[in-house]
Amino acid sequence: MALGRKRGQFSIHSVCFYDRTNGVPISILKVLSEALIDFNAEFESLEGGSSMFPWDAEIKSLNGDVKISGREYEPNTMALLLGGDLTENAAEANGAIDEFENVKGTSIKSVANGIDAIELTALDADDLKEGKYLLVATAAGVVSLYGTSDVDFKRGTDLEFSDDTLLIEASLDVSSADVIIEELGITLSKVGTPNFTVGDTAEFYIRKPNTGSIEVEFGASGSEFSEIGIIIAGGRQSDGTIQSIELYRTKVAGMPIGFGEKAWSEWSTTIRALYDETRNAVGKYRRTHAA
Repeated sequence: MALGRKRGQFSIHSVCFYDRTNGVPISILKVLSEALIDFNAEFESLEGGSSMFPWDAEIKSLNGDVKISGREYEPNTMALLLGGDLTENAAEANGAIDEFENVKGTSIKSVANGIDAIELTALDADDLKEGKYLLVATAAGVVSLYGTSDVDFKRGTDLEFSDDTLLIEASLDVSSADVIIEELGITLSKVGTPNFTVGDTAEFYIRKPNTGSIEVEFGASGSEFSEIGIIIAGGRQSDGTIQSIELYRTKVAGMPIGFGEKAWSEWSTTIRALYDETRNAVGKYRRTHAA
């Protein structure tokens, strides 16, 4: 009888994370560079005397680490690996103003005497520029506007910082009327008689017109990292062979995010495979040869 065909493991197709409690998929990753399953053994050796080599050895443990590296930042995976909370916003054809809040003091944002809202200026969505902005009170009814990045300043009407303090516009007087900031497509809506305390600040975030957006808030006190199941699928081979490995119970945490010079961020995280008491196993390897 001739020797059988030799088989190897070729490529990676996807990694699927699933909820161990019900088996429902959490997310799938496909822009991957590797998934390395390190099941190397650790030995306990019997050593002594003049021998340069062990007299005997027993297997002490098997390493259950799995290193996954990729270039895809899938929202549910980010929330999972960072222990965060995911918010998915629906499409906003006209953009949105979000998180308008007082930072220092309470006099700028007010429902009685101050600025009660940052509004989208009618018919000016083309000038909305993504980013976080800050209002600083300089007089009883006057604020200055600062930005935090000019990454989107070329959208619509060009905008630029006035100086290195990141000032955009000084002396916005809302004491008697709303103020329209044409270059940003927003309106400071005043209520009552503004009576700001000089030095008070308030912030807000502009989202330009979009087809959807996400926010992942992480690092909260009491954040939890759940145990999950993982299925790693290899690439489909030219003869149709499919290979995969499933790990029934794992612990995972951490997802580096890189902002490099003209480069896609690549991240890697280490997953620890654990023994699953219910299945009495750690995982299962599968290979199917196409007919």
